[in-house]
Amino acid sequence: MLVLEPRILFNPELQSTKFLVPGLIGFLLMLTAVLSTALSVVREKERGTMEQLRVAPLRTGELILGKTIPYLGISLLATLIILVAARVLFGVEIRGPHLDLLVAVLLYLFGALGFGLLISTLADTQVLAFQAGLIASMLPAILLSGFIFQIRVMPEPLQVVTYLVPARYFLVILRGIILKGEGLATYWPQVGALVLYGLATVSLASLRLARREA
Repeated sequence: MLVLEPRILFNPELQSTKFLVPGLIGFLLMLTAVLSTALSVVREKERGTMEQLRVAPLRTGELILGKTIPYLGISLLATLIILVAARVLFGVEIRGPHLDLLVAVLLYLFGALGFGLLISTLADTQVLAFQAGLIASMLPAILLSGFIFQIRVMPEPLQVVTYLVPARYFLVILRGIILKGEGLATYWPQVGALVLYGLATVSLASLRLARREA
């Protein structure tokens, strides 16, 4: 007599924390990177110091690096704090290569910081930048990334929209590295999507800044 006994290979204890921690990382990083970058540039506009930066001998790329590198460091520190807290408080351990995890986080932050810069070029006040960044980063990262609701059970129009949400790809990579112990080579489609998203946001932000300087 055959008896079917289902076995769960990853997270066999069915602990919800191990499933939610990667989603929490994606949500917090997107929120931190987008809002901090958007508000920092708009703050320069409101104070009138942005005009001084435009007349300074700085290229657009140098201005972008100067505005993003500090917040990249803050976001990486936030990632480390979340991972340490997850390990100490909930026993969530990283099974995959740490270097692959770092590369995935950097790619994700590359797009998030570029998106924050893009918002900053469109908004003229900190209030508007905060509201736009909050709506455009927080809601998709929570509702359309697979963090809380599974994408396969969403209505088909929403499933199509999720392809524009970078957190969707980032969560697949994170859960693979943290829970399954796999490397980035397994998730090259998701890595490619993050690279394209980052290039698109940074390119659009650069064009907007260059046009304003012209």
